[in-house]
Amino acid sequence: MPGLALFDLDNTLVDRDKAFSDWAQQFMVAHDLPDGAWAIIESADGDGLKPRDLFFGEVRERLGVETGVDDLLARYYVEYPACYTVEGPTVDAVRSLRAEGWVAGVVTNGPPSQRAKLEATGLLDEFDVICISSVVGWWKPDRHIFEDAARRCGLPLDGWMVGDSPSADIGGGSRAGLKTVWMPRGRRWEESEFAPDATAHTIPEAVEVILAPTIR
Repeated sequence: MPGLALFDLDNTLVDRDKAFSDWAQQFMVAHDLPDGAWAIIESADGDGLKPRDLFFGEVRERLGVETGVDDLLARYYVEYPACYTVEGPTVDAVRSLRAEGWVAGVVTNGPPSQRAKLEATGLLDEFDVICISSVVGWWKPDRHIFEDAARRCGLPLDGWMVGDSPSADIGGGSRAGLKTVWMPRGRRWEESEFAPDATAHTIPEAVEVILAPTIR
């Protein structure tokens, strides 16, 4: 029977790497930085995991940017989400899943501005529930954020979690009792305590897994 399907946001539903690269190029032009600044910005970013105030603090120090951190943050939270796009097949796959009766949600770690990414891509209306860690008060891999998503959907915590993070998405989802689909982004699986139920390179592939009766 159809059930609950939860999706991570960055580098799962949307290409965070591309969006960040596009934003960084705009940032470099705005602050008259050389092409070599990209390597420093990319390193300071920490794959998006470093708090943004610390990120901008490092960027200012290493690249000599004079604008204050508060002003950089204010512009970042407006300009960065606008760099996001979503692929048509991703939207089609989510719609096909919901057409089969599945309830779909987004479970993402990050600040409230994560919602702006969903708005910029038009994905906000494609999901039944949106759970952002800083808004709901729990962060993946904590079981509570998955429970909160299921509660908001009016369903038991029984279904799937799709994401790119081995610890937050796959480990967290598995420990919460969900089946999991890992999106590797060119990486090898290295965890020994848990493993995904399936691997997919795109959202359409992940939806195929979820809809496959032999796996359910």
